[in-house]
Amino acid sequence: MSQSAATSPVAASTAERSAPGTLTLTGAVSFVTRLVLGGLFVWAAWNKLQPPNGPQNFADSVRAFKLGLPDWAVRASTSVTPWIEVIAGAMLILGIWVRSSALVIGVLLAVFIALIGSVIARELNVECGCFGKLSPFCPKKVGMCNIIQNGVMLAGAVYLTITPKTGLFSKS
Repeated sequence: MSQSAATSPVAASTAERSAPGTLTLTGAVSFVTRLVLGGLFVWAAWNKLQPPNGPQNFADSVRAFKLGLPDWAVRASTSVTPWIEVIAGAMLILGIWVRSSALVIGVLLAVFIALIGSVIARELNVECGCFGKLSPFCPKKVGMCNIIQNGVMLAGAVYLTITPKTGLFSKS
């Protein structure tokens, strides 16, 4: 009355998990979104942290937003923000705590959009410190392009936050 290993529920379950199935659209979109969004945030953080002038340039960018922050708050935000970006971005790339990491990035992006909107509304002439000295998608001067850029990234972060965890492949 003993079952052979090939027909036992445990063996069947193990075989299902190890056999690749078909590529799922949700899995593929999530995977690509994780890599792109995570990569952009790690790259942005790396540019802000690059010695000798990366941290100072980022602090100067924050000061240019004329938010009325005391110097200690500027130093704190420019010291902490890149590390939050690199950790959350790396976690997305590695697929660790994806929804939480995407939520953190989404909150950062919402704050960035609000700050950029404030600069546009006050008609300030400010260069974005988003990617350090590099500005791959938008002109250096802060404008609507930055809001659109961050809005697209925010959509990716929201997608990752609300999408249940799925594998890249379905079980066949």
